[in-house]
Amino acid sequence: METEVMLHRREADGVTVYQASTAHQPAPDPEPQPAPSDRAIAILALAQRTADDHVAEAQARADRILTEAQTYADEVRTEADRLLSDARAEAERIVSNGSVYAEQLRLQAQQRYEDAVGGLSIKREALQRQVENLAVFDHDFRHRITLFLQSQLRALWAEHPQAMDVPGMGEQLSGGFADEIGPS
Repeated sequence: METEVMLHRREADGVTVYQASTAHQPAPDPEPQPAPSDRAIAILALAQRTADDHVAEAQARADRILTEAQTYADEVRTEADRLLSDARAEAERIVSNGSVYAEQLRLQAQQRYEDAVGGLSIKREALQRQVENLAVFDHDFRHRITLFLQSQLRALWAEHPQAMDVPGMGEQLSGGFADEIGPS
């Protein structure tokens, strides 16, 4: 009777598994039977081939997983770079907008300051003109009141010249005022 080693192949989770089985078949003709050491060598060769196949499949699967992991890592890195770039752009936009807003506030404050100072300057000039006008008015008023009083004194002297003979009054009037109010 001859023993034949049969190799059965099956796949599980993407891994090919080989199983060896022996089948007893009656020998059609009497041939010399292989020695037990030849059978053991055949089984060992089959086991070696199965192990090599498993290692090759495991290596292929590991390479595939590594490639997928590298691809995923590249995608994640690309996404992280994009997010970082977007964040930097947003930060620059915020800083730029803040700078523009700060400059606008500075210009508004400067304008308000200039308006206030300019308004005060205009008010100051207006008050100075009023003071000058009042000084002119005061001078004119004093001049007119002096002229009026002088004319009244002349009229009074013309009507009553003896009223001017008050003792000591002539001396006071001779100092210049009497000359001004005297007959002209």
